[in-house]
Amino acid sequence: MATLSISFEGFFQCRLATDPDPSNEQRGLSGFTYSVAGETLLDPSIWSQAKDIEKAYGKKDEAFLDPLRSNPQFDIKNIREASPDFEVYNSRGIGINVTSVKVDGETALDLEGKLKGGLCRFANRPQSNGPFKGPIFEGRNQITSDGDPDRFTVNPFLFTISTPDDSKQVLSRFDPLSIKFPDYKLYQLFPNDEVDRRLPTQRFALSNEGLAQIGQSQESLNTFFQNRMNWLKGKIVEAEAAKKPALAEAYQSRLYAVNFFTQATGPTVLANRLLSRIPLRQLYNHTIRGTAAMAPPPFVDPGFFAPYVIDMDKEWEILYYLGQYDGDLMAGWCSGTLDLPLKVLPS
Repeated sequence: MATLSISFEGFFQCRLATDPDPSNEQRGLSGFTYSVAGETLLDPSIWSQAKDIEKAYGKKDEAFLDPLRSNPQFDIKNIREASPDFEVYNSRGIGINVTSVKVDGETALDLEGKLKGGLCRFANRPQSNGPFKGPIFEGRNQITSDGDPDRFTVNPFLFTISTPDDSKQVLSRFDPLSIKFPDYKLYQLFPNDEVDRRLPTQRFALSNEGLAQIGQSQESLNTFFQNRMNWLKGKIVEAEAAKKPALAEAYQSRLYAVNFFTQATGPTVLANRLLSRIPLRQLYNHTIRGTAAMAPPPFVDPGFFAPYVIDMDKEWEILYYLGQYDGDLMAGWCSGTLDLPLKVLPS
């Protein structure tokens, strides 16, 4: 059976509260993530595309617009700029995109030409997770993860791909936590055996591959947040010179948080609460198995993928990494591959 493989990568945003704050904390009191002036309250929703954040929250108020920002995407409310040493993030911004399309390991030139740069989303399904604007890292106070605070499932899991200009969705499929009860929320499932397939299968506390994908290394970690603090100090001065006191205050709040949660919490990478999340990543590997009886039903644009015919009756396999989470930017890195079984057409 032939397989169509679509690879993707990019930064996602997730402005979630962190321990010891409760998961529903909206400002950030004692964890290493904070909502600062000019932003909305914290929300654990996962955002795959900057344009979706802009649609939900709009642009920053004039008082918080930085005239010297490096990328227009940083005019969007809740999206923060990094120091220049984090060039991969500053140039790309938030967005998970298709990087390659292959059939049985060989590049599908025509299809890749149409789909490379396509927008990938972990999309929302309100009936699965309630009031949130997007899917969340759902752990329910670790009851689904054997006490490991970092083993969360992405819930709901609805994966979609659109054309590079986002004018047309070409693929979508929902994966229920329970095949028998697709509309159940996580807390309604007992026992939690069905959730296990969606939990991370491996955890890498210090992933050199993940660091390389965001343009960093073990060596650069030594100065990663020191560079951020020095840059934030300069941004405060710039904002004050531009007579933008609100913007200066927002940068000051970021500086306080970065300083406290790096300099004051541990001398090494893995002992440092904020810094330890940069090299951390987790591997997820499961199938997407939603059926036509579930909402939304699986969808593929047959004309877009022709001459290939994707098998809608078989489960699709997806492997993806999530990690490199920056608690100041509240953004992390995703990379992965969606494998789609192809039908063999009669000759």
